Amino acid sequence: MPHLSERSIFFEAIERDDPRERQAFLDRACGNDAKLRASVDALLRAHDAPENALDKPPVDVPLTSLPQALGSMIGPYRLMEQIGEGGFGLVYVAQQESPVLRKVALKIVKPGTGTKEVLARFDAERQAVAMMDHPNIAKVFDAGVTEDGRPYFVMELVRGIPITEFADAHKLSIHERLTLFISVCKAVHHAHQKGVIHRDIKPSNVMVTLHDDRPVVKVIDFGVSKAIGQSLTEKTIYTRFFSMIGTPLYMSPEQAEMSGLDIDTRSDIYSLGVMLYELLVGETPFDRERLDSAGLDEMRRIIREEDPPRPSQRLTTLNARMTTVSMARRLDPKRLTTRLRGDLDWIVMKALEKDRNRRYESAAEMASDIARHLSEQPIQARPPTWTYQLRKFTRRHRVVIATVSLVALAMIIGTGVSIWQMRVAYHERDLKEIALREANEAKRDVEQFAAIVTTANSLVASAQTHAGAGRWKAARQDFDQAVQQQPNYDLPWVSRAQFYTQLNLWDEAADDFVTAISLGSTTDTPQWWGAACLFELTGHENAARELCRQLDQHIANQQPIDHWEFVRNCLSCKDGISDASFQELARWTHTEVDQSDAPRLDDPSSNGPQPPGRSPWLEGPQWDHGPQWDRGPLGDKGPQWDNRPPRDIRPPRDNGPPRERRAPPSIFFDSKQPPPPPRPDRPRFDRGPETREPSESGAPNHLPPNQENPDPWGVNEIDPMARPNAMSRPWETPKPWEQPRRSSPPRPSPDRAGPHNLPPNVRQYITGVAHLRAGRYEKAIEYLQQSHADQGWPARWLIDAPLAMAYDHMGRADDAAKALADSRDSLAEVAETLARQETETTIPPWFDFVEYFVFYQEACEQIEGAPPRDLPSFAEVRKAALMRLW
Repeated sequence: MPHLSERSIFFEAIERDDPRERQAFLDRACGNDAKLRASVDALLRAHDAPENALDKPPVDVPLTSLPQALGSMIGPYRLMEQIGEGGFGLVYVAQQESPVLRKVALKIVKPGTGTKEVLARFDAERQAVAMMDHPNIAKVFDAGVTEDGRPYFVMELVRGIPITEFADAHKLSIHERLTLFISVCKAVHHAHQKGVIHRDIKPSNVMVTLHDDRPVVKVIDFGVSKAIGQSLTEKTIYTRFFSMIGTPLYMSPEQAEMSGLDIDTRSDIYSLGVMLYELLVGETPFDRERLDSAGLDEMRRIIREEDPPRPSQRLTTLNARMTTVSMARRLDPKRLTTRLRGDLDWIVMKALEKDRNRRYESAAEMASDIARHLSEQPIQARPPTWTYQLRKFTRRHRVVIATVSLVALAMIIGTGVSIWQMRVAYHERDLKEIALREANEAKRDVEQFAAIVTTANSLVASAQTHAGAGRWKAARQDFDQAVQQQPNYDLPWVSRAQFYTQLNLWDEAADDFVTAISLGSTTDTPQWWGAACLFELTGHENAARELCRQLDQHIANQQPIDHWEFVRNCLSCKDGISDASFQELARWTHTEVDQSDAPRLDDPSSNGPQPPGRSPWLEGPQWDHGPQWDRGPLGDKGPQWDNRPPRDIRPPRDNGPPRERRAPPSIFFDSKQPPPPPRPDRPRFDRGPETREPSESGAPNHLPPNQENPDPWGVNEIDPMARPNAMSRPWETPKPWEQPRRSSPPRPSPDRAGPHNLPPNVRQYITGVAHLRAGRYEKAIEYLQQSHADQGWPARWLIDAPLAMAYDHMGRADDAAKALADSRDSLAEVAETLARQETETTIPPWFDFVEYFVFYQEACEQIEGAPPRDLPSFAEVRKAALMRLW
């Protein structure tokens, strides 16, 4: 047997009431140490010697010295197994035979210990447990006295293990341990409400069992309990003076005091704190071996005077056991220390306060604080605040503290007022300086920005002038300088992109349009007509998708549609426009075609007699580069041919974007024929026929009588350079004398709202493509066939590819193949027309070519399942254009 201290041997010996058993234990424990044996014997004699004759009165019940035999009956209970033994009682598992069959726990007084004090304590425990009615306290079922006069009582059988062993065996987390401990607090609080103090709360008296895989706490062993304000038994219980009641490791300081200080419920709060400490850390606050080796007085001093370390600090002393403890709580050592630091430290230490007035007032209050911690709410347990410590200090030094405080307060007030006044003055000064500096900076920024924008606009206007005069290299240099001057300004990029489209440099134009989109340029303006097809042709998929998204948003927001060209731009988006938007475009085009006075192919009288090879679509402002069709001064006498040179007509601006966003006119017109030199700006009054100077090509330019000026920009259509200031400032409103003079019959004016300024067959073509995109293939075929019937349209090759796709959707494979073949046969014609664009003036605008190639490629992919391999090379056209620039 290992060496035990005098104290340990003494406590073990008093637990053995049988004299023979006690002597055998002393022989083993003391061995040959005569001095130790003598000291222990003296303690035992002092313990057993009565100080009063009434302490051990004779009893009038016979006692036996043998324990009850297993299998014997005590009342209706058959003893099955002994499962516990205390200081004066034995606990058995018993089988109740009647009136019901069940297993119970039967506690009976030990044979030979039936003194009056023992019997009184046993009766008190039985009465205390019987008073309880709580799911976490073992219930009493029955009580009685055996034939030999020993009292017993029957209670609920708890098949469990101590709470600390259960928590470690099942590796409960900190959260689960705290939840389980809350049940213990509630059970102890119930006992306190019944007026019972347990006085021996420890893990072995708190058993945990499983009910439906759910842990349930059971508090047992009220053998040393004490009643508050009532008597648990009519028998006399005498607690010896200077006797300790409870287990030292879990004993409160007032229990270890062994003084006249009465024990109350806060003693159980201390024991609960010790048990919570052990649940969290795996060790008791005071080292078990140290208390075992200490003498009685030293043990009592440690409990009463020494403050235990906080749980988070106690973990650092576990050394090798730290890993085992942290694994049992499913945390690594560092995280376990962090988990305990803070709230849990203060909760435990508040329960372990030496001064019981600073502990929790009740077990329920302690349980509530733990619940607040689990729900992340502020807890009541707090360390001693600075106010508490300051109050203690000031009580000791009242005079000095008062004097120093008054002097310091006066100094602080004076200093504070001075600093405040100084800060106010400095703040006002800083505000003025900041405001002045910001104003100057803003002024400089505005002036700098205005200068840059003005320079960029001037460069753009100069470039447009050069481009209008055919000075391509100079135009390109001015455009490049404008872009470099203000790279974050979208107008130079859009203007240069339009300039490149004039020269059929489609890759360069697409790149500039992409940059303009990235700068947030508005894309539903005339400057962007044809850009969607251009992106598709040049492979700028992201830019095409963004442009189509913006156009679709314009339609989805139910903004007005005022231009056929806007519709045409939307129809180039194969995938970027929603079905709903395509349906809206089809509806709009159908309505506009039906409401307009467009000539029908089956009604030749609608347009009057047509000259050979002449189409009425050439009358619109969209197309005015060929021979002029004019009714002449007689008006109704019939058609006349006007063999005058081509006129420089720009696209309409009716209901277009704000003037500051519009591109200057010389960039948007499609003719590559440079205009004549500018002439001085002067008011334009109503005047008759006028002849201007010959153009650079040498052909005379005539202004026909009664011919209105269709220039949508307010600039002389014959001499667009006549007002350079207006060209550099397209947003300015023309003066009244600068408005074009109209004659009868008037031509469609871009200055008037309305989308009907395109020739009928062009509108029918756009309407057919809109119905194709909307899935209305029969109507698409009808409109496309009507448009195709106009033999005078030079760009009739545009119609074949959309018509082939419409036939294919209708299942008319032969017609689709024929239309696609017609479109393919037009490749050579289109390429030849594009190649001579520099010298010809009666050719379609650039976006007709781009749209043709895009629709042709889409038709090949739809019908033949592969992109075309016969697209012409534009290398010669591109080379010629670059030579003109460089």
